[in-house]
Formats: sequence, structure tokens, C-alpha cells
Amino acid sequence: MTPTNEELSIRQVVDAAPDDVFYAFATAQGWRDWLCDSARFEARAGGCYQLAWTSGWYTAGTVRELVKPEKVVLMWFGKDDPGPTEVKIELKSKGDGTQVELRHSGFGQGEDWEKCLEEARKGWQEGMENLESIFSTGKDLRIVRRPMLGIFLNDFDEKIAKELGVPVDKGVRIDKPVEGMGAERAGLQPNDVIVEFDGKTIRGFADMNTAFQGKKAGEVVQVSVYRGSEKITAEMELSSRPYAEFPLDVKYMAQRFREIDAEVMGELRALLEGVGEDEAEFNPSPEEWSVKEILAHLIVSEHYGQHGVAEYINDAQREFTEEFGNVHSQLKAVLTTTSTIPELLDRLEKNKEEANTLIEHAEELKSRKAVLWRMGFEAFQYPGVHDRVHMDQMRTTIEAARKG
Repeated sequence: MTPTNEELSIRQVVDAAPDDVFYAFATAQGWRDWLCDSARFEARAGGCYQLAWTSGWYTAGTVRELVKPEKVVLMWFGKDDPGPTEVKIELKSKGDGTQVELRHSGFGQGEDWEKCLEEARKGWQEGMENLESIFSTGKDLRIVRRPMLGIFLNDFDEKIAKELGVPVDKGVRIDKPVEGMGAERAGLQPNDVIVEFDGKTIRGFADMNTAFQGKKAGEVVQVSVYRGSEKITAEMELSSRPYAEFPLDVKYMAQRFREIDAEVMGELRALLEGVGEDEAEFNPSPEEWSVKEILAHLIVSEHYGQHGVAEYINDAQREFTEEFGNVHSQLKAVLTTTSTIPELLDRLEKNKEEANTLIEHAEELKSRKAVLWRMGFEAFQYPGVHDRVHMDQMRTTIEAARKG
């Protein structure tokens, strides 16, 4: 194929030193921070890489050159591209920041190549805008600009489907609608399982991300859910995405988390004051957790949170929400070693403080504004929401234990 003289060339000044910006082009997590949804990246000349999007598009190739912190050159071959091309990224100091120059070359002639060139132009322009944003403010524009249903999510699998009487085992289960947002206004309820969104089949969280692409706040879409065995379709207006403003500073964030945790633990201890050990072991039904099992779940959740921070530090964040899930035998293990309400409360409080101390001392994250913003994005917008949802569950269980 005879190459054209056409070459994409995009320049972007980024508010960070070249060493920090280099991370965005030389690690899997760095690429995910600003451009793609899934990534593998072997940071050496001759290494391989794969970048993928929830839309189903992907690209892969070899790392031709990698010179820290100056240059990354990739052989680029995307899905449905007529042939391979080359992407060269060069970083140069400019004042207190870095000038990023990206050249994408090697496009051939013909209609297929013209389409390939235009898609590449659009993708790199949006990506470079987001690159500037994550280094200046930490905000991921893909999240900020994306509308939302206004729901908190929960696990869903074949076992849960049977418990709820839902005739499918693939979908997205609503834990709780957010007050005043589109899902609540449309009448969606806890344990509704979303199976269709705007005409697209929903089998899991990744399908939801794909379905949201190109959508804007204020648009009205049809959403179908199973409520038990009944399939319900409702029109829903997509909500704009609120987010809290906060300093991207590990010490501030740790302190704010401590304040939230202190409020949560105070409410939790007050709720369980006077609750007997037998009452706390009561299961309303074989499928529902006891109060002690809920406490064990909160303890395990703190473990997951600590692991998540460690993954950020190691540039190895897990990519997909589906990789997490409740393991009942893990709850049993917690209760075997921590059997009483006071012990469980003390262990939960200690785990929360361990997580906050880890964040406070995570010096490696100081230059990772995108990571810090992502960590605080929902936590500060809906402080303590996970704990408080489970406190509501505890109240119901305690009432059932006392009636029984």
C-alpha cells in the first residue's frame, strides 16, 4: 500500500513534568487514565501492548522505541484498520510543564484509509484534551461529561436471580436509586435488574458503559428492568453528573475520609447499642445476611479498598467492576476469628484507619492527579453511602429478629 503524505500531528501542553507525563504513555494504568478502558503495556523496546475500549474497538502492536522521559514509538494496528500505522509521542519541557507532540503516520490511500484517518483524528483530539485535564485538574472528562442514571449498583449472578425471581442471570442490579435523579423519577426500585438501555441489551457493567457513549444529560431513553418476574419498561431522563470539588492532596483526602468514617462509626455504634449477640446472628431468610454478616461484609470491603489503593500505587489498578464480588465463605472466615459485635465494630474501625493511613502516606500518588480525583469522586459526593445503605439493611434485620 502506497502511503499518503497525510499525517496527524497534535500538540498539547500539559501541566506536569516530562517524567510524570511519560507515565501516561508507558504504563497500562497511564493509558487507561486518559484514553482507553482496558490496557496491557510492556514498557520496553520490542515489547507488546494492547489497548481496548468498551465499545468493542481495540488496537495492538509492538513498542518500537521507548526512551524515558522523551519518546514512545508504537506500531499501531486497530480493529478494522486497513493496515498498520505508526504513532510517535515526543515529550519536551516547556516552562513548568511538558509539550506533548503526537504524530500518527503511515496512512494509505482509498476510502477505508480516509475513514481510518478521520477516526484517528477524532480519537486523538478527544484523548489529548483529556490528557491535559487529568494533569491540570485530575478530572477525567469521560466521566465528567457522561450523563448518569442515578443508581448505586449491586452484585448480580445466577444465584441472586433465583432469589429475586428474575428469569435472567445477566444484567445490572440496582442497589438503590439516587434521590432526585433520573432513575428515581422514572420509578426504578432497589433490586430492579436493568436488561435493556436505549434498545441495547445490558448483560453487565461494561454494556452500560458502552450504551452511555454519545449520550448527553437531558436526553430521554427507554430502560427495561425485571422486577421479580415482571419486565417493566420506563422512559427516563438522563441526569447530569454531580461531583464534589476537593484538593488533590493525600493528607487532605485521608483526613476527610477520617471525618466521614468517624460519623459512620458513631451512627453504627449507636444503631447496635443494646442489640444482643443472638439478635445479630438472626437471618431473616436463607438468602439474607444477619447483622454480623453485614458487619463482616463491611470489614471485607475495607480490605478491598486497601488493595485498590495499593494497586494504584503499583500502576496496576483492576480494570473491570465485574472482578469484584461478595464471597460468603470470606464473611464466615471473618466471623470465625471475630465473633462478637464489639469485636466486629473495633475491627471495622481499625480497618478504616489502616486504609486512611495508607492514603495519607501514599507519596507515590502525589503526581497522579487523575488517580486522586477518581478516588475522591464518588466518596466525597456520597460520603459513607455504602455503610449507610447496609445500616438500613441492619435496621430491617434487627426489627425482624425482635418480631420473631
